[in-house]
Amino acid sequence: FHSNIFRGDMEFLKWDTEDVAKWVESIGFSKYKACFTENFITGKKLIHVNCNNLPKLGITDFRDMLVVSACVRVLLGITETPWNNSIADPRRDTVALFLEVKSRTGKWTNSLTYQQFLYYLED
Repeated sequence: FHSNIFRGDMEFLKWDTEDVAKWVESIGFSKYKACFTENFITGKKLIHVNCNNLPKLGITDFRDMLVVSACVRVLLGITETPWNNSIADPRRDTVALFLEVKSRTGKWTNSLTYQQFLYYLED
């Protein structure tokens, strides 16, 4: 599963709950497989998994939350914006913005490519 990193073919967007459970197991957290399957986390929903909502899935160990959310970011190809001294929200990673759009359903979002998304961002 580690070969499916975003920069490749974004295969994770097609994952069902079982595929996600296999990935969770592959990163060393088989004890949380049920947390993902019982909450119907698919590849598209994995895009929204982070430390803020892992407790809602039943993952409350802080260290585990950090590792799982970091693994999700690596899988999706998202880089965290480094903290600066501004109180404004940091500039969002374009990959993260693209994946938020791809997490929605519909003919347009299903066919949207990253290159098309970057073109729309420039307008």
